[in-house]
Amino acid sequence: MADLKKFIGLCIEAKKTAVANLQQAIIKIRSKKHLPDWCKNAVKYIYQTWHVVLICTALFVFFYYFLGSQLAENIDTATEYKLPKEKSAQMQAAQTMAFLIKREVDDKMWTPNLPPLFPAYVLDNMPNFQTGITAAARDMTNVLRRMDGLTDVQKEDLQKAHKMLSYAPNIWLLSPKGSFGIAPSSNTQYRKAAKYLQKFNMRADFTPQPHNLAQILAQLSKRISHLTIKGEEHQREYSGNFIDTKADDVFYYNRGYAFALWQISKSLGADFKDIIVGYGTYTDWTYLQSSLQQAAEFSPLVVRNGKPNSLLAPNHIMAQNFYLMRALAAIERIRTTLARGAYAD
Repeated sequence: MADLKKFIGLCIEAKKTAVANLQQAIIKIRSKKHLPDWCKNAVKYIYQTWHVVLICTALFVFFYYFLGSQLAENIDTATEYKLPKEKSAQMQAAQTMAFLIKREVDDKMWTPNLPPLFPAYVLDNMPNFQTGITAAARDMTNVLRRMDGLTDVQKEDLQKAHKMLSYAPNIWLLSPKGSFGIAPSSNTQYRKAAKYLQKFNMRADFTPQPHNLAQILAQLSKRISHLTIKGEEHQREYSGNFIDTKADDVFYYNRGYAFALWQISKSLGADFKDIIVGYGTYTDWTYLQSSLQQAAEFSPLVVRNGKPNSLLAPNHIMAQNFYLMRALAAIERIRTTLARGAYAD
């Protein structure tokens, strides 16, 4: 809905600009005396066919922006990080975050910072989805940094990665401060973050500990709770509005975040496999992953924010929150088991 609204606004603005410029040019030219006949005939022809110019302009805007943006849109929840077959001393969760960043920045087009020159400028679903992925990587980098047993160099690598991922996602070339200064693009900063995560892994000699997993799950629970609260607040305030152009922004940001957490949780399952199995929480862990997967893959054709008791209009934010709450329940069951310290023989 927001994509279409933005596209229509661009068409209307292009039409107004074209009409104003054309009329001013015709008046200026016709006011001059002693013009050659060919020039007068050209002005007359343009004056009589101005509507054709406007139609051609509108068609150009349509094909360039609308169709071009549809070709550029690529919200992908199918491409997954492939876990290595053999056990490694490196931490797969950090490697997954680097993979997700490179996937969005290098393998695809990073859309949140594109200027009007690009057709994908009119998109808003894919930018929110990509922003959600990098936000999840940023938050999880901060979570990993708090683990016990890391060296100062490893902590510094994670701190630098977190700083790069905290950079605004919509910077293309100019400074965000409005000073028209040149600034590093979001793409450049996120690539640096991926490199720092890989450096961290090259120095890693990862030894999984139950208390480290408990720390990670505690922070993961806070992040997912924040997503559900954000969705619930929007649903409560705007549900039932005839037009809600922000519902898809919330939905696709949360969807991107859930996709990243799904991939990261799968890697954490490999990193802490012995602990998860030893404490008898394997079933809850698979339930956590499947819930995040369903939240990530839930993809309605049009995002609606209908009233909760509506017969005809669905509320997709509430449905998405249902899967996120299932993930929260699984996390709390795993944390409870770890806290009991009941290691299975």
